[in-house]
Amino acid sequence: MLTKFETQSNRVKGLAFHPNRPWILASLHNGSIQLWDYRMGTLIDRFDEHEGPVRGVHFHPSQPLFVSGGDDYKIKVWNYKLRRCVFTLGGHLDYIRTVFFHHESPWIVSASDDQTVRVWNWQNRSCLSILTGHNHYVMCAQFHPLEDLIVSASLDQTIRVWDISSLRQRSPAGGDAPGDMQIRGLINQARGNIPAAVNADIFGTGDAVVKYLLEGHSRGVNWVSFHPTLPLIVSGADDRQVKLWRISETNAWEVDTFRGHLNNVSSTLFHPRQDLVISNGEDKTIRVWDQNRRTCLHTFRKESDRFWILAVHPTINLIAAGHDTGMIVFKLQRERPPFAVSEGNLFFVKESYIRSMSFETARDSPLLMIQRNSSQGVGSAYGGSLGDMYGGQSDAPPAQTTPARSMSYNAQEHCVLLNHVSNGGTYELYFLPRGAGGVSGDTPAEPRKGEGVGACFVGRNRIAVLDRARNNILIKDLHNETTKRVKCLLPGADWLFPAGVGYVLVKNEEKVILQDLQQKKIVAEISAVNVKYVVWSDDMSRVALLGKHILVIATRRLEHLATVHETVRIKSAAWDESGVIVYSTLNHLKYCLPNGDNGIINTLKDPVYITRVRGPAVCYIDRNAIPGIFAIDPTEYAFKLMLLRKRYDDVRKMISENRLCGKAIIAYLQRKGFPEVALHFVRDERTRFNLAVDSGAIDIALEAAQELDEPEIWSTLAGAALKLGNIDVVELCYQRTKDLERLAFLYVLLGDREKAAKMANIAESRRNFMAKFQICMYLGDVEGALSVLAECGQLALARVMAKAHGLTDMIKELGGDEDGATTVAKGKLLPRPLPLSGEQSWPTLPVTRGLFTKDPHAEDFEEITGDYYEDAAALEASERERERGGWGEEERGALGKQPATTTVDPFAQELDQPKSPAVITGGDGWGDDLDDFDFGGAEVQTPAPAQTGGDDFEVDAVEQAVQMKDYFVPPPPGPGVTVRWTRSAKLVGDLVAAGAFDDAMKLLSRQIGCKSFSAFEDVFRTVYLGCRASVPGIINMPSPMVHMSRGVDQPKVAVTLESVTNLVHSARDSFAARKFNDAKTLFSAVAASVPLLVLGTDKEVKDAVDMLSSSREYLLALACDRCRNEAKAAGNTVREVQLAAMFTHCELLPAHKVLALRTAMKIAFDAKCFIFASGFARRLIDGNPNPPAQALKMIQYCDQNMTNAHEVDYDDRRDFVVEASQLVPLYAGQPRKDCSYCKAKYQPESAGSTCALCEIGSVGFSAEGLRVKTS
Repeated sequence: MLTKFETQSNRVKGLAFHPNRPWILASLHNGSIQLWDYRMGTLIDRFDEHEGPVRGVHFHPSQPLFVSGGDDYKIKVWNYKLRRCVFTLGGHLDYIRTVFFHHESPWIVSASDDQTVRVWNWQNRSCLSILTGHNHYVMCAQFHPLEDLIVSASLDQTIRVWDISSLRQRSPAGGDAPGDMQIRGLINQARGNIPAAVNADIFGTGDAVVKYLLEGHSRGVNWVSFHPTLPLIVSGADDRQVKLWRISETNAWEVDTFRGHLNNVSSTLFHPRQDLVISNGEDKTIRVWDQNRRTCLHTFRKESDRFWILAVHPTINLIAAGHDTGMIVFKLQRERPPFAVSEGNLFFVKESYIRSMSFETARDSPLLMIQRNSSQGVGSAYGGSLGDMYGGQSDAPPAQTTPARSMSYNAQEHCVLLNHVSNGGTYELYFLPRGAGGVSGDTPAEPRKGEGVGACFVGRNRIAVLDRARNNILIKDLHNETTKRVKCLLPGADWLFPAGVGYVLVKNEEKVILQDLQQKKIVAEISAVNVKYVVWSDDMSRVALLGKHILVIATRRLEHLATVHETVRIKSAAWDESGVIVYSTLNHLKYCLPNGDNGIINTLKDPVYITRVRGPAVCYIDRNAIPGIFAIDPTEYAFKLMLLRKRYDDVRKMISENRLCGKAIIAYLQRKGFPEVALHFVRDERTRFNLAVDSGAIDIALEAAQELDEPEIWSTLAGAALKLGNIDVVELCYQRTKDLERLAFLYVLLGDREKAAKMANIAESRRNFMAKFQICMYLGDVEGALSVLAECGQLALARVMAKAHGLTDMIKELGGDEDGATTVAKGKLLPRPLPLSGEQSWPTLPVTRGLFTKDPHAEDFEEITGDYYEDAAALEASERERERGGWGEEERGALGKQPATTTVDPFAQELDQPKSPAVITGGDGWGDDLDDFDFGGAEVQTPAPAQTGGDDFEVDAVEQAVQMKDYFVPPPPGPGVTVRWTRSAKLVGDLVAAGAFDDAMKLLSRQIGCKSFSAFEDVFRTVYLGCRASVPGIINMPSPMVHMSRGVDQPKVAVTLESVTNLVHSARDSFAARKFNDAKTLFSAVAASVPLLVLGTDKEVKDAVDMLSSSREYLLALACDRCRNEAKAAGNTVREVQLAAMFTHCELLPAHKVLALRTAMKIAFDAKCFIFASGFARRLIDGNPNPPAQALKMIQYCDQNMTNAHEVDYDDRRDFVVEASQLVPLYAGQPRKDCSYCKAKYQPESAGSTCALCEIGSVGFSAEGLRVKTS
């Protein structure tokens, strides 16, 4: 039984699969109805209107409806789209056991404890017929899937088959006149409100008649159901038997009885696609019966829960069972057909043949007829199926024809290996016929069989098989004879995968290793949980490890490249010729790049298994072993791959062809640092503006700002343009926002006194005296500043300022006395800075090429090609060659070649876009309202403006300069040092040094299952600051930052193995000096520092892991001592002795272990636990050449008093480890969970919590494993 989904809830009494969607309804004993998505494992909705248990539930085959019936005597019809009950049908007088929709007519059949079966019309909400005749509770009633029949089962030990053809003949759909329909509705309504006995007397019982009465059970019958295609009925009863019945046109009889249940049979039904009967019962078992041989094939037992209900999916091989504590969705066997791909051919098993299909011609031909595995088919015992025996037809395959687990193909010898998991693991070797024709006839070929798992080819004539019992790898020849035995170097290995000549991949539940069979050593290993399949690229350079919900991509030497986690099951994968892995899940076809970027290609209606990917074509094989092919659009992942491999010419070509769209691409480009590329996919002006600002495309940002025309947008654009030195755009933005202070300061910096003076006049007209005073001080206009002070009423300050600058006439005008008492030192204004140039933007650095635009005048100019997948190494080599030997700008000018056209946007010319935005002037740069200031009738005296040919504020000149590109634009900044560090980082330490803390924390979560990051705060800060240094800079300028690297695009990580080693030594010294608080802080720092190490050799990695293990043990010892002191203070002697004993079982240095044993010996002696004290004393003596005399005396004394005054949970004669949470012994054989990081041991109850020792890892979490090695 392969479990697909399981829930924990109240007792499940009813189940129903949705016919099309991956949904299942579960009705519970507490009155709730749950709607689950069994594929995603999520609860979709919950319906709570019934009062009491809900025993029956069923989906409508085509409408968004389901029906339910419960102990409140009500039948409710629900609309799951509206998420509410549509209406309620009343009429039953007791508990309702089952409800089912009819497959065609608008009918519902219900069975009740009121001893009746009722048929309802859910469209007019009336009762059509009441079927009476049972004299006890009716436990089940169902429609026939094809005919007008109903079958019912009752506790009166009978099964009744009812003929309801008269209901169809007189139904409204049969052609009744409108008046007849109205009368019929009134009669039905009346019948539904009259008791059954009175109803039968008044209306008669001609609507439905009993066609067959089946008797044979000795106790009450709990369930009955029809076969989907054959004239068969199966029933289960309290007599612990499952009976098979045959019906014909005139008669019905019992065919056989299935015996094996040990308690009441709750439910039974036919498998819709195979010749099987499935039943469950109160004996806590689900049993699968072969309906041809009438034998029990499988028994699935649940230890503590009784089963109550069964349901099968009508089209998919899924079964659901409800029990006391929830439900389980499962299938009986694997449906993945075994297949192998080699040299353009697909080899697969279909039915009883090994077949071959050419990918080029799509020709499918059988090669060899094979034997069924001994654990598979059992359907031939009676010479055929039940359909053959009774004249019916059945499309179901023979019972339990389980396919092989995997197939391996040998191209040199033209033979295949089939692996089976039955009987502990077996394999079969078949030699395929050479030539065009296959083997004819019905005689299966005789294979060469053997025992073992994971059989695969490791050479032209060699097979490797895993012997799990002896943990050996057997090397066999093609005659199936063992030639060599190699020790498997991975404990707990459970499968082998091929890895080339002389190598195998060996996996267990936690990791995969690459083992060399010749040298008998481990070449490499990688952490990967429960790997199911392995897919190699065509050149064997990369491998994909497929787990249940995980995809790991690695190199040939198992160097980790990327990991993808999925919430649904991963089914298959294949490598594209470009190096992209395309994989399928239950409902999607997805891709993953070598760097881990992934996405969805399209949605799948049914699961498929990918066999090959070539360009836009995906070849697959489905669960029915039918090969197929469908087209995909690889543009998205090809585009991302080109960005990854720096094929910028091809990126530009794809953009020019408008082959990409979607917000996902825009977000991806922005996240990866290519906003200038994302700019060409955006039509929303606000998004265009943000991307243009990020990429430095000021002209596009200006165009978007004019469309938006918001103050915040202009302010943002002004800041971006100022960084790039685009003064004209800065001036235009300040004018649009009417920012007088910034605009005046800009004019002062540019040396434009006339415009600055005009800003002072505008400030005065607005009565913004502070702004005018500031501008006057910028310009050195003392008289203007005095007028501002006077107008503001600050006459005293004005007189002081006038006297300081020697303006005696102004003193008198201000009402002061020239010879007054005020004494002011002779003052003068500071000299104004002289601008170097006021005519152009700065800096004067032309932009000739963009990030993706190659210079067409270069000697090595390369035309755009369609090769989207050029190798990155070759591309980088060509770029280095161009930089060494190519012509520079000066040489091209000397040779008479024209320089490249200056352009802001490298894509503008390629895409026929405007070279510069058209600025919509509309008058002045600040708008037409600047001339409409109300000055109160006073004339404003202004200096004579310069002759500029525009208006007073030069706005037209500014916009003309913007349009004419009369300025230089610096290139957009390339990726900085930290960006390059982040892109090349593969380890946590590199990411932290680069400042990519989010990425570092995500990597820590995957590698070590980090649950709390608070312990990393100090070490993150140390690593981040440790690779940066500030050097003295120019006066009034910030100090430049220097980034320290250890190589090309790799940061220097401050946390080194030497520094961690020093931390360990300091912590041990503090421990020996009994400075336990300091020791805990230092050991915690060691645990937080190890994941950030960047090491180069395996020995260094081993040393780091050893230091982590040592820190864990010391932290455990410190926790024991701390809790011991608390127990001592509380007077808990038993706990004090136990914790002292736990202290001695921590792996400490010998000197520290002696201190722990002496402490425990004294505590045990003081507590009069002489047996424990004697044990500690003996451990002190063992291995000690100079045993302490105190220990010898303790042994002599305790041997005379071999008693313990207290019962303590501590037995040093048994193997145990110290549980890190409760600090109690965890003996061998007891269940335990490990910390995902430090591997501390915990009880299962602690699963999901943060480790109490390292305060980093998660208890019970299965992580990839710590990775600190660079290669």
